[in-house]
Amino acid sequence: MDEKSIDRKEFLTNVGKYCAGACLCAAVGSMTALHAQESDKSDKEPDKKPRSEERIKFAEGWVKRLMDAIDSTLDEPTRRKLMMANGKACLLAWYNETGRKVKSVTLEQFTDWIKNKVTDGSYTIDGNTIYFQYMSAAETGLPSKEADCLCTLVETKPAGLSGTYCYCSVGYVKEMHEQYLGRPVEVELLDSVLRGGHRCRFKITVA
Repeated sequence: MDEKSIDRKEFLTNVGKYCAGACLCAAVGSMTALHAQESDKSDKEPDKKPRSEERIKFAEGWVKRLMDAIDSTLDEPTRRKLMMANGKACLLAWYNETGRKVKSVTLEQFTDWIKNKVTDGSYTIDGNTIYFQYMSAAETGLPSKEADCLCTLVETKPAGLSGTYCYCSVGYVKEMHEQYLGRPVEVELLDSVLRGGHRCRFKITVA
């Protein structure tokens, strides 16, 4: 055999060492590159919040912008009328979705119900004047804490949201009690959580 010829066993051993070294280098190189890509990605693309949270954040911002636009373009009586109409539509939509039916009662029957059945402080009555405040959520019937806004759209009380939004509740309460009593009522907003109060309170005058 030629002196320069390589023994078969020695050749295979050297090839094995070379391949192992090359593969190790390649693996280390790939891992280093991947780590660099992930680091670069984390620097440039922070983890996004779940889409549901993003939608809530957008909805809150949208409502605030809408209220600002309404305040800047419409006079107060028109703002009140618009939001009250929306509140009425909100109640009717809920009745429709839940299949709720309301059987109206007389003012005397309603008065007896308040005096004998209402124990949570949500109602008081003086003649034809009813005082109402939200003590629980309509959707669940569960008691609510003070300073909780019960409108699911703005329950987190977005900073800077206009008090104009609360006229929606006025329309809601007006329609609700007109259906309860089968006659017109006038509703005055006495206080609201979004305006800094502990509860949303209303004065309802029965015509």
